[in-house]
Amino acid sequence: MQRRLAAIMAADVVGYSSLMGSDEAGVLSALKTLRSDIFDPEIARHHGRLVKVMGDGALVEFASVVDAVTCGVEIQRAMTEVAPTLANGSRLQLRIGINLGDVMIADGDLYGDGVNVASRIEGLADPGGVAVSESVARQAMGKVDAGFEDLGLKNLKNIAVPVRVFRVMPDCAPASKRRSNKLPLMVGASVLVGLGVASSLMWWIGFGREPPDSMTFDESALLTEPTGPTVAVLPFQNLSNTDSRDLLAVGIGEDIIVELGSYQDLNVLSRQSIHSVGPDESDLRSIRQKFGADYVLEGSVRQVADRLRVTARLIDTSSGLQVWSDAYDESLTTSSILDVQLSITEKVASAVGDAGGAIKRLHSGHARAKPPEHLSSYECSLLRVGFLNRRDVQERVRGCILRVVEDEPEYWRGWAQLAEALLTDVKLFTGLYPGTQDEKIQRAEEAARNAVSLNPYSARAHFLLALVLQIQRDLDGFFSSAETALALGTDRYLQGQIGYEFIWSGRLELGAALVENAIALDPNAADPNWYQALAEYHFLNGDYETALNTYRKGAQPDIWWSVSIEVAILAELGPRDAAIAARDRLNKIRPGIKIADIVWMYRRFARPDEHILPFVEAYRAVDMPEGLFAPLQESAG
Repeated sequence: MQRRLAAIMAADVVGYSSLMGSDEAGVLSALKTLRSDIFDPEIARHHGRLVKVMGDGALVEFASVVDAVTCGVEIQRAMTEVAPTLANGSRLQLRIGINLGDVMIADGDLYGDGVNVASRIEGLADPGGVAVSESVARQAMGKVDAGFEDLGLKNLKNIAVPVRVFRVMPDCAPASKRRSNKLPLMVGASVLVGLGVASSLMWWIGFGREPPDSMTFDESALLTEPTGPTVAVLPFQNLSNTDSRDLLAVGIGEDIIVELGSYQDLNVLSRQSIHSVGPDESDLRSIRQKFGADYVLEGSVRQVADRLRVTARLIDTSSGLQVWSDAYDESLTTSSILDVQLSITEKVASAVGDAGGAIKRLHSGHARAKPPEHLSSYECSLLRVGFLNRRDVQERVRGCILRVVEDEPEYWRGWAQLAEALLTDVKLFTGLYPGTQDEKIQRAEEAARNAVSLNPYSARAHFLLALVLQIQRDLDGFFSSAETALALGTDRYLQGQIGYEFIWSGRLELGAALVENAIALDPNAADPNWYQALAEYHFLNGDYETALNTYRKGAQPDIWWSVSIEVAILAELGPRDAAIAARDRLNKIRPGIKIADIVWMYRRFARPDEHILPFVEAYRAVDMPEGLFAPLQESAG
């Protein structure tokens, strides 16, 4: 990968989301005019290279710092004079940030801290203004028609060392009033209004006048825009006695790159980047230094007769330790090669990249070991793994969630985590968050909708919205949002969760297929509740023996809900003594339990009455107390 020193300009439209919400067609037209009439001509005139355009932003490379600063000033000057006007009479405004730093070039794109610093500095610029790093100011001072005002050292997200930032003052204009250190938050709040989330933020912060957590958070650690870990997938080795499997080994490696690349939490190096690694650079340390890879995935392909074995290993580049490995055996024929390649690719990608996969488990383990006040926003979101049944984790992460949504209101994961935390609080009656159950559900819906609006391509955000709608008994909304999550999601673990909820809410066949597929792809990461759901599926289909065998694969003998399923299955399958014994164990875990309690739970999460009735009849068969509940309809219509 080529490296060079470059001046990097990052530009972004101020309040883009709000503008798009009020006049989408007008904004798109204005952006097109801005590029053709101002932005592109000025870049060309100052010898810049437009690296990429990202919706409302752009990244530009210059060989000269003077050219970069002059170009930024001229663009902003032109914007004040001839920027396209919107329907409400306002004009588009840009923020521009410039940094001088070492960058890496791959496939025409730029990578590295030099780029990241420019992007972060852009967020500190005034609307219509230009901000630069100290290295830029020193190089350009006295060489451009502008002055520079020192804004002091700034802690930039994902940048370890504070960076001194300067405001560019065209024509040496007098310095305007120095901005306060709260400006980044104020800027975020202005965008927040456009996204419709300010009201819920204020509601969250002020609700019930609850005192803030006493814990003091390390803001430099917490306010961190995550990029997720970087993974390098090395070409799989052919260990067969024949060269004919070279193409299969290459194909599996390249397909895994594509599959892992669709996970939003992972940065996966391109095939071209990996192929540029020379023999003397293939060790872990070189790959980490050259590409910033946190993990290397490598593997081998070996065929003996008609049997194929594929092995895969995930290695932590910082320690050199192998943190995950697995082997996959398949029967191979000429006609099944592509099917085998697809199957292995899906299994490896799922085991490594899913929410329940190796990388997430490792990172969530690291996050659990850190003091809560030092958790980054990304690490805070990782603590949802195992979140549901761990009150200690819920308590530990609570303050972290509040700080993320308050201080990073444009960070979708914070809102997603808040929605999940509120839902968990409602489901388990933990009382960690203020308000009635209905109020918490309403706030969970607002948080989930914020997450969806901030990242409409997140399957997890749509799934959380589906769960909120499910508990509100809006089945049409639940299935619609869940189907959207399915359409977006590569994450098979999430597909398993959706299948579990589908079985619960009445779409038995599709739900069972999703759960079975998720288990088959990575049995080690299967949620015990998935087996419980499959057991209920077989129970409702009258296959009680399969239901019991499936139930035992995920039995949770200390959780009353799990044991209640066992009671129903044994009540139908027999022997009666076993069913009575299971009923008595259930009563010890939850003394005084009645059929009405189970009916309430099923109805709470929108299970159709016709699917509740077989369980009720089974409980009656073992003389479980009835309790009071509204009559069940045999058909939901």
